[in-house]
Amino acid sequence: MSQNARIGALTDELVRCITDFSPETNAQAYKHAKDLALRKLKGHHYARTNQFHVQASLDGLDEKFRVLSRDDLADALKERLTELQRIPNKWTPELLSLLLQLSDRPVENSKVEDLEVFAPPKSLLPLTWAEIIAEDPPSDEELWKDIDYAAESSEDETRPDRQEKTSMKKALPSSIEDDTYDTETCVEPVDKKIIRELETAQFWRTEATEDTGKVTITELQTVRETLFMLTGLETSLYTIDGQSGSIHVVQKFILSHTTPSTTNSVLSQLADIGHDLYRLRQWPHHKSSFPLIQTFEAAVTKRLADFDRYLASSQQSYLFPKSPFPVSILEVHNEVRKASNPLRHLAKLVSNVEPLLYVNPFAHLETLFDRINLAQITLEQDVFEYLGTIFFECLQTYLKPIRKWMELGQLGHNDETFFIFENDSGSENSSLWHDRFVLRRGQGNALRSPNFLEPAAKKIFNTGKSVIFLKELGIRNTGISAESEPRLDFESVCGTDHELPLAPFSELFGAAFETWIRSKYSLASNVLRSKLLSECGLLRIIEAFKHLFLAANGSTFQDFASAIFERMDSRRRGWNDRYLLTELAHAIYATGLDPTDVERIVVRSSNTKKDSRSVKSLSSVTVDYALPWPVMNIIQRSSIPIYQQVFTFLLQTYRAKYLLQNTDWKALSSAKAKALVQLSYKLRHHLIWFADNIRAYLTDIVFGPSTEALLSQLTEAQDIDEMSDVHMKYIARLQEQSLLSSNLKPIHQAIISLLDLAVLFSDIHSSEPPKKNASVPLNSQADPNARPKMKSKKSRKSIIPTIVDDASSDSEEEGTGEHNASPTKAFQTTSSFSENLNTIQEQFDSLLPFVIAGLRSVSRAGGELCWEMLAEKLEWDKPKGRFEVA
Repeated sequence: MSQNARIGALTDELVRCITDFSPETNAQAYKHAKDLALRKLKGHHYARTNQFHVQASLDGLDEKFRVLSRDDLADALKERLTELQRIPNKWTPELLSLLLQLSDRPVENSKVEDLEVFAPPKSLLPLTWAEIIAEDPPSDEELWKDIDYAAESSEDETRPDRQEKTSMKKALPSSIEDDTYDTETCVEPVDKKIIRELETAQFWRTEATEDTGKVTITELQTVRETLFMLTGLETSLYTIDGQSGSIHVVQKFILSHTTPSTTNSVLSQLADIGHDLYRLRQWPHHKSSFPLIQTFEAAVTKRLADFDRYLASSQQSYLFPKSPFPVSILEVHNEVRKASNPLRHLAKLVSNVEPLLYVNPFAHLETLFDRINLAQITLEQDVFEYLGTIFFECLQTYLKPIRKWMELGQLGHNDETFFIFENDSGSENSSLWHDRFVLRRGQGNALRSPNFLEPAAKKIFNTGKSVIFLKELGIRNTGISAESEPRLDFESVCGTDHELPLAPFSELFGAAFETWIRSKYSLASNVLRSKLLSECGLLRIIEAFKHLFLAANGSTFQDFASAIFERMDSRRRGWNDRYLLTELAHAIYATGLDPTDVERIVVRSSNTKKDSRSVKSLSSVTVDYALPWPVMNIIQRSSIPIYQQVFTFLLQTYRAKYLLQNTDWKALSSAKAKALVQLSYKLRHHLIWFADNIRAYLTDIVFGPSTEALLSQLTEAQDIDEMSDVHMKYIARLQEQSLLSSNLKPIHQAIISLLDLAVLFSDIHSSEPPKKNASVPLNSQADPNARPKMKSKKSRKSIIPTIVDDASSDSEEEGTGEHNASPTKAFQTTSSFSENLNTIQEQFDSLLPFVIAGLRSVSRAGGELCWEMLAEKLEWDKPKGRFEVA
């Protein structure tokens, strides 16, 4: 059956099985489907399996077995592949490819013992004479009788060649018949003329003349001795010092047609070339255990072998010349000097690098890179191409661990030559990106890698970490493979036109290596970036942080703050129970956040001093968010306390305004003195105005623009490193602009003290109303703007509030004295309503200018412009005069 007929029959069956069309019921549809199928089948050309790819896979499998200490599997595989090569079959690559695809974890599932099932049956033992005699002993007496071989037989009559052999035997000399042989008859006579020529050629046996003490040799002999010397052999014309490698010309021999000084000069120059080559020949004998240095040794050995082939070709041209030509040692000198020029540069490079390789195993790569650039500058094209080819050969070995790290996220076992190592294999996934792997650094914090690779080291490092990160997320097939990477060799970097490139080699290599890195880096980073932004919900979590910590929804934050304040003011035991507060947060934030985000909110509380009325007590209530581990590699643990500090600061402003707004109006107007009533209204207005300005500054000027910029930069970031850096800068800026950094601590403490004045004001008006006989001091009647005088220095210490550190302990707050006093403490030790109002006024008038001046100072000293804006807001309604009461 022809091929077309077979395809047609199979196509008919395929169409009927898939479409259920029948030529009897639906002929038109059946014909259309068959035509489509035939067109596809006939137009498709199936390519053969790539046998080199199959061989590479088998070599990789062998290497994997040996790395995992399964040499028995590796040896068994190698033995059978060798046996398979003896059987010619064009489908061998397809069969091996099929077996590779069908293999399932051969290291764990394969056992060498199972191969005994396929072993051929053991052959029987060879039959011995002892067994034969034991079964059938020779008992016939006729068997051992002598035979007369001279007797005639019928065989002599039928074989005529027997007679010819007999006649030849008779013609042989009698010596052969007597078993004696003359060996001299087998030796060919020697031509004594050739012996004399050989003796003449051995010039080293010639005695020196008595008058000159020299031996005259021919120029051909000089050329021969020189070529031998260049190959590293011992010669009579040159002496080699085995320890130093120096080569000297023997002054005993001269040429008849040149002066000795000229001959000695040319031969000395050739000896210098031989000296460089001799040292280079001795270096590969010191075998190294580092693969990088072994590759360099192999490259040097290969160049020496190429040069030896050139010398052998030169020797052949003198031994078997195709046509007569003059022999000239000067011509040999010029040709050898030109041919050995790149090799001599390599010899000097090896001499300089050899002592450095014990400390820096990739010193040869750095030196080669520098010499290539120098050769390009000095326009030495042959040296440029020669060293450039060696450089890229050695670089391929260094690229193997880089490729393994970037594609599989794996490091070599105890590979001290690679610049990445695993610092903590047992670290949590939440710190995988920052703590598990680190860059290896040497003296002076320099990266332990070739200096020309340092610009790309960060991308190499991040690509491998991205692959490992994706594996932890359950994504193992990232699509990164060696097949998709561009070539990185001398031809692809410098071109094939055998001319020096116009661009510097360092720039060409940097661009090519950047392309090589990007082929792996971009794919891994893009996959990981999309996973973090979409599946891990990074942007959603940032939005949740905006609502939870930064009051993006002011109404929701106000509800949560008011619920906490109500529980505080109730002064019930257990108001700060963390379970109740967590349920309260879940109920309030459920309307604005995703349910998964709400479940991650946790409110924690710590024990504080009993009945503490300062806004500092709000630091005992902290809100936390249970981050998933992938996001914790971007939003690190160190960032959460800063979010909580910002949340506490914002909550303190809400607390001050909450107390001021809940102050009873009747309490404000209960004083009989009109000045006290006016002062109460004034203080309440100023304190609310101050709290509103601080809150508006935080939410509108600091939180809003910074968070929007963060979201924009996160979507544009290329990897986790850049995302983490963006977030860390955002946190640092947030802390700085929110006045929470250490250098702005005095200003922040002054603001907290001003907010504490609101607590003092609320406590004054919520206590017993002032007595009816409370009167305004006489000095206030005479001068309403006059300031009251304090009673004594001692009472002054007890009522004037000062700035208290937020980090101070409860025990420190309980102390007395000027540095430990607070507005609420001052109120508790004061019995006069008017004195308390004047104390609040004094503190407000002293602390507010301090805050304004401090903000302007740090802003003009290179700080944030927003501080100047806040200072302007706080000063625009500065009071011109003061109300003073007794």
